[in-house]
Amino acid sequence: MDDEPHSTAKPTAIETVQTELKNRILSFGLAPGERLHVDNLRREFDVSTATMREALSRLLTDNLVVSERQRGFFVRELSLEDFRSISEARRMVEGGAIRGSLANRNDQWEAQLFAAYRLLTLVEDRLVGVRDTELITEWHQRNAKFHDCLVQNCNNAWLIGFRRQLHDHSIRYHRLALKNNRKHRDVRTEHAAIFNVAIEGDVEACVRLVEDHISATVADVEAYLPKAGEDFAESVLRSA
Repeated sequence: MDDEPHSTAKPTAIETVQTELKNRILSFGLAPGERLHVDNLRREFDVSTATMREALSRLLTDNLVVSERQRGFFVRELSLEDFRSISEARRMVEGGAIRGSLANRNDQWEAQLFAAYRLLTLVEDRLVGVRDTELITEWHQRNAKFHDCLVQNCNNAWLIGFRRQLHDHSIRYHRLALKNNRKHRDVRTEHAAIFNVAIEGDVEACVRLVEDHISATVADVEAYLPKAGEDFAESVLRSA
């Protein structure tokens, strides 16, 4: 992939709006089930109605937004059943992507994984005993980068794309669980184990540890998300 030219094109208005709305959804700036008023949003972003509708349509494709006939666009709701399904799919897709990536491991991949892991450990060290929103956001970004690096040498673009979409959906649930649980598990040990077996090239051990890592997150989320029949949107607002 080093032979591919790096794009220097600026994002279009549609891409800018899409990215901002996606970030708001993932960080609960827009709550699950919240209605997305096209006219209000296009005035806020100072774009045309067509641009705003196209940005929302792209988020429909990402399954972060839903559309109801005659009613418009809404942020996708949360549910425990949905999260369990996402996590089951993640275990299957992530395993395949890791196998492909480690099969193609090289010096550049190893160097990038070292760098991503080091940055993750630095922010994890600063988070010990601290409740800081900016640090938590930074942790999410560095955690995502670490897991991205694990699979980046997989040559199957479909696997990479599906994995990224599933990871984005997981982030919403994980963030809500972290908001409600200040004494969440110590993931540093889990990340260290994953990193070590990946560097050693132990493919099956790496797959197993990442699957266990995902399963542990399911247990966290199930423990701290509202139960069936409770209002997820209200829970998000209470814990923000």
